[in-house]
Amino acid sequence: MAKRTVLIIDESAPFRDYVATKLEAFDIVVIKGTNGVDGLGKMLNHRPDLIIADYFLSQRDLVSLLKAKNSDVTVSAIPVIVCTSRISREKLVELTHLGVRKVFIKPLKIDQLWQAAGDELGVKITLDESPCILDAHINENVVFVEVALGLNFEKISLLEFKLHELMTLHSLAIPQFLVMLSGFDLKEADLPKIRRLFEILVGLTRGRVKWIKVLTQSKAVEAALRGLWEFSELVITDNLDKAMAELLDKDKIETFLQETKPVESALGMRLESDKAMAKLAHRIQTEGADLRIAVVDDDFIVQEIVKNTFAAPGSTIFTFDAGDEFLDDIPPDLDLVFLDLMMPRVDGFGVMETLKAIGSSTPIIVLSAVSRRDTVLKALGYGIRSYMTKPLKPEDLLKKTFEVVGTHF
Repeated sequence: MAKRTVLIIDESAPFRDYVATKLEAFDIVVIKGTNGVDGLGKMLNHRPDLIIADYFLSQRDLVSLLKAKNSDVTVSAIPVIVCTSRISREKLVELTHLGVRKVFIKPLKIDQLWQAAGDELGVKITLDESPCILDAHINENVVFVEVALGLNFEKISLLEFKLHELMTLHSLAIPQFLVMLSGFDLKEADLPKIRRLFEILVGLTRGRVKWIKVLTQSKAVEAALRGLWEFSELVITDNLDKAMAELLDKDKIETFLQETKPVESALGMRLESDKAMAKLAHRIQTEGADLRIAVVDDDFIVQEIVKNTFAAPGSTIFTFDAGDEFLDDIPPDLDLVFLDLMMPRVDGFGVMETLKAIGSSTPIIVLSAVSRRDTVLKALGYGIRSYMTKPLKPEDLLKKTFEVVGTHF
């Protein structure tokens, strides 16, 4: 019996690699398309059994690709699964009319994606179903990796993809990591998973194990990590203040980077970042029309910067001059809140306390002119997704928004 074949068309190399690694483990042949033109050519040449495609493709858009597919009898019957951050109802209907079998909205529910792919291929794709909450974001050039409830191979594999995206977007050549592990103790079966997690992080630091700080209250987790000889230099602590103090000692790190980073590497990273920003601007332009964003800040200029930044895609922006005004009239179905810390009557901490009490899961990005470590630590204690220091730049607002609401993860 001939092997089943899947064509993945996505402009993110790490995501293509993730899909390929997963499917190849089940003896499925994977062909990779890097853009719309490349994907169309490989579809016609290889005639795969399934196509998994990102909605937003360069050189040739997905709708055009699907119309070309449907006009060619040799490939018209190939099932298509589409992944996208957010598109309008009209575009969803258009995809249905073009024969798309499934559309998955990012952040992806990866189990549903593999279930759909397996159904189309007639192959049972098994998954690690261990409970796990895994997230990553960047602040002050430090990558925060939060792991709760347990460890899951699927999410760890996806984490590698997300970290590559974030590093390119933020022009981060060699990152530092703060890994926060909470809500579980390591079992014997978890050791390969924790090893894989730290293999990914150490690889991204190019072997600088000491650039990874681990925050955990669990003595069992600490003991298990110290038992992995290849990570013996990991800095493990139960004190967030101590971990942050070491990570934010920038002078030593910047000097080291200047001494070790070749000019070609710096240029390459800058060019990649420029490409990433151009792609990001396009994605915000096309995907951001449905974003609902609240700006809670008593500074009119900040409100205007946010409104102007998201004017092009037509996002809905709600502005509030004080924390109590926002809490009295919280807009429904918010995707994101930009929150100032220092406001009259009810400040940002009061807003976060109330949102936490009512169980709100809306991501928060703090905007503040205050950058003292104790203030940052206090804000992080409320589970905020990112912290930005004023004055604000539109490109930084776009980066943070993409980081929080616009990824595959």
